[in-house]
Amino acid sequence: MADSDKVHETLAAQVAKIMTMNNTQLNHTWKELLGTDAPPLHTKILRQRLAWKVQEKALGGLSDLAKKRLLQVKQSILKGKKTPRAKTCHLPAGTRLMREYQHEEHEVVVTNEGFEYRGQLYKSLTAIAKVITGSQWNGPAFFGLRKEQQKQSSRRRKRK
Repeated sequence: MADSDKVHETLAAQVAKIMTMNNTQLNHTWKELLGTDAPPLHTKILRQRLAWKVQEKALGGLSDLAKKRLLQVKQSILKGKKTPRAKTCHLPAGTRLMREYQHEEHEVVVTNEGFEYRGQLYKSLTAIAKVITGSQWNGPAFFGLRKEQQKQSSRRRKRK
């Protein structure tokens, strides 16, 4: 068995053990891992946090990019601003998105300013999906972009 397999087996066993611990055992494990008393949290949340900590120690924590993003969100919140959102849709201007909904064809054009639908400019595909359906939808999912993003990311992983 390779060293990495041993680490993962040990890690899986540690996480499984944490999931069966009672509050006393969780508090003791917290003290061992983090050097402080466990905060007064629900047992389920304590287990999740401890499992995360064990995995973080074994496999590493958040990426530098994720840490940077969290810091940006924290700073925005502290300044009382809306949290900046990561762009999930990277489509070049001029791209046309088509969707048939309730026997009607809907076309959206990506612009530099946002998304144009029936002569109106919108900041998000989600807003357009709500106009079309009358209910809350995830815009990229409504227009089939989530599936395409997943296909592209799996293609990139296969190339590596």
